[in-house]
Parts: sequence; structure tokens; C-alpha cells
Amino acid sequence: MSNIQIWEGPDGIKIPANITSTTEIISYASNLTERQRNQIISAFQIEAYDMASEYAWKKAMTKLKETIATLGMKFIGEMIGRPDIDEYATIDTALTDYTTIELAEQLGVISATGALKLKHSNELITHFFSKNASEELDHISAVQIIKSSVQYILGEADISIALEFSNFRQRLLNETLQLKDPQVDQIINSPLFYLRTVMSILLASSRNDIGAKLENSLANLNLLIDHVWKHLGESDKWNIGTAYRDVTAAGNTIASSGIKNALLKVGGFDYVPENLRSVTFKKAAAIVLETHYQFNNFYNEPSVVRKLASLGNTIPSPALIDCMQAYLAVYLGNNYGTSDAAAPIAEEKLSEISEERWFYYLEKVIHNDNVVLSKLTMSSGAIRFRNLLVKNRIDSFIDLPKDNQQLYNAIIENNIKRVYSISLTLYNKIKKQ
Repeated sequence: MSNIQIWEGPDGIKIPANITSTTEIISYASNLTERQRNQIISAFQIEAYDMASEYAWKKAMTKLKETIATLGMKFIGEMIGRPDIDEYATIDTALTDYTTIELAEQLGVISATGALKLKHSNELITHFFSKNASEELDHISAVQIIKSSVQYILGEADISIALEFSNFRQRLLNETLQLKDPQVDQIINSPLFYLRTVMSILLASSRNDIGAKLENSLANLNLLIDHVWKHLGESDKWNIGTAYRDVTAAGNTIASSGIKNALLKVGGFDYVPENLRSVTFKKAAAIVLETHYQFNNFYNEPSVVRKLASLGNTIPSPALIDCMQAYLAVYLGNNYGTSDAAAPIAEEKLSEISEERWFYYLEKVIHNDNVVLSKLTMSSGAIRFRNLLVKNRIDSFIDLPKDNQQLYNAIIENNIKRVYSISLTLYNKIKKQ
């Protein structure tokens, strides 16, 4: 398999591991003015750690959002499945900090390691600035936030979207590619992380474009699908089936015919939703996940989890992955615990999921679920997941794929270090071979 990747996020600037002084760390922040650097240093000197870290974090997120916005707000909406985001939307209101980091990783603006560290910093900020925080931001946490902000965003001389990605997207929409094309070979042999982005671009075009762009997108979808189908995650396959349903319902006969031909090549019609009920579940699950990663999440989670739970006990198959991910995120919580009101609701709904569906999740989904994998790198997340499985007698599966079985066994055996190691490996494998 080729190790060539279409685009790759930078690993950030090199800051020696032994540097812990804020003054030294901030000296690497080339994207800040001298006055801005001095403000952070001064705040630290008077032990206003919250002020210093919040200022650095906001500067970093503003820079990252401005970078992503250069691709156009409509495209951003397409990438995250938000049709309400158009060219008139503003980046600040459209993207949360967590979604910004996720999107930056997917677009090759930051590396997988950088994304993990920034997500943890986001978790720290979210916790210490929430209503539920019982303690103030400490020196070590503040240094961690500032260092991640500088290393992966504020220290980069230029974190503009990789030229390779922009050119690649244009080729997908403006050319009908051939199998012998070197870049097609790169696509076929790329990790799921990149295949997911390719499918997002092509499906967004099938919904929104007309004329030559639509024809090129459909031709490229049909060219690629037979070669990448087995590498796609279950949620990605459902997205293709959902796109077919949407364009058919909209009366877009060209797009409908093109996606239908693609699905016929891979026997993919099992992934076409039968009705609109699943859309309601998927949207409610998305709101739960978004709330989970925002400020005051423990306070705000109960209402959105209740809303998802109130939709019914039987989750439609197309929405199962989204709902399980949302419920697991709330139930597993973060390094600072769980929402006292929301976590029990999530636990109850997870306990209602059948053994057959749990096997499906553990067999076909968990190794590609970056949200849950990141939760399992926490000892508290691994322990809570084990308790959930054991309590519901989902603790005796033996026929899972090798990596999934090893992770599952480590969870059931309460081997926290091994759970961490396997989860981190699988998380990185989503992006890298």
C-alpha cells in the first residue's frame, strides 16, 4: 500500500520539552505582536493564569478559524453537514472551538498529534471557565494551554490551507479523473481520514452543483467507490446512502442516477435510509455532541440529552452510530467527570441497545470512532466503558476483528494502560497508515 498522502498537517514548531517558562514559550509565538506577548507574560507574572491562557487560546482559535474561512463558508458547511451555513455566515458563529480543531485536522492544517493536544486544551478551558468549576486554573494547566496554542497555531509562520488540498479539491470538481492518475492512486491508498474528506466533497457537489461540476463529481464518485468502499467506515457508507435519498427526494435526476450507479457497483443500497425519522435522530445527536464540547457542558447537556432520548427507544439504523457516539460521549465524560443529570440518561439509553447492535458497533464502528477512542485514552473513560459493558452483560464477545478484539479485551480486563495504548494507536490510524 502506498504511503504517499494527499495532504498532511504540519507537526507544529519545535519547542524543547524542557521549556516550561511562559516567557520562553511565548517567545516562539511569531503570530503575536510584542504587545500581545507582553500581555500574556504580565498576566502570568501576577498569577492571573486564567487571563493569560484565555487570551492565548482566543488568539489561537481566531487565527485557526480565519485560516479555515479562506476556503469559503459554504464549503465549511458542506464539510460538517450544516446546510444552514452559507457564504453569508460568520466563522465565529458557525464553528465551535472543538469543531474548528476537528476540521483543521481533517483539512491538513494541523497534525493528528497537534489536534489531540489542542482538544485537551479545549477541554481544560471548557472546564475551568464553566459554572461547575470549583477551583481556579492552575499554573501547570495554563502552561499546557499556552504551549499547545503556540506550538500548533501561534508559532506557525503560515498555517494557510495546504496548496495540495486546494488544488486537489478543484481537480475533483473540475476534471473527470482516470484510474491511472497518480493522485487517484494516492486517494485509493489513503487512510480513512482522507477518504472521508473526498467523499464529503463529492457528495456535497452532488447535492449543490449543476452542469460540468456535477458531472465531474459523479464520474469521480463512480471511479473511486469500487476501490474505496471496503475501507470506508459505516457512517461514511450511510452518508452516501443518505445523499442518494436526498437528491432523489429533491428531484435531481442527474445526481440520483449517478449515485445510484455508484451504489449498484458495491451493493450499497442497504445504506439508503427508508424514511426521514433517522434525520431527526441524527440532528438531535449532533446537538448533544456539540453541546458536550462547549462551555458549561455539564450544565447544558441534560436538556439536549433528554430531547434525544424523548425521540423514542428504537433508534433507526442510519442514526445508530451518531446516537451511540453522542450517548457515549456524555456517559464517558471528560477528565473532570460527567454531568450528574445527563450521564444517567445516556447510560439508560445505552443499556436499552440490544446485544446485536452492540456487537455491530464494536465490530464495525469503534475503531473509526475518533470521539470514543479519545475518551478511552482517559483512565476514567476506560473504567466507565467497562462498567457499562459488564453491567449490561456485553462482556463476552470473541469474534471481533483483531484490533477491535484487543481493545475490547483490554477494556473488559480493566487493563487501563493497554486500553490507552490501543485507543491512541487506532485514533492515529484513522489519519495515518
